[in-house]
Amino acid sequence: MVICGGVIKMENKTLKKPMTSRGTLGTVSWFFQVISGLFLVFFVGVHLYLAHIDFGHPIVFYDSVINNLKNPWWLLFYIAFVWVVTYHGLNGLKGILYDMGTRPKTRKYIAYILVAVYIVTVIYGTILAIIVSQIVIP
Repeated sequence: MVICGGVIKMENKTLKKPMTSRGTLGTVSWFFQVISGLFLVFFVGVHLYLAHIDFGHPIVFYDSVINNLKNPWWLLFYIAFVWVVTYHGLNGLKGILYDMGTRPKTRKYIAYILVAVYIVTVIYGTILAIIVSQIVIP
């Protein structure tokens, strides 16, 4: 490296392009990350509208959530929300871990662990939503 008149010149050096999530995760995984992010904007928008604009009071909001879960479409909405949030979060974590320069063998274990966490989380979230939908409000 030579500094000449305030300009840094690299001689015989090839700068390596840094890896990004798109490069380390692969195009398909990156694409699903973007799509899940778009869905999250919609889900969070609906949640904020219901929680803070439409009902306002926490007790009214709680009652409305329990009543909404009795409707199969709202139940499906909440279950889809859990599935998309979990995918987006864990896929983002995988991208961060891959961007840290982990070895291919370690990446394989990371992928297996995150898939297991995803499966356990969505099963738990789905069962919890179904159980909560059965609560009777007096």
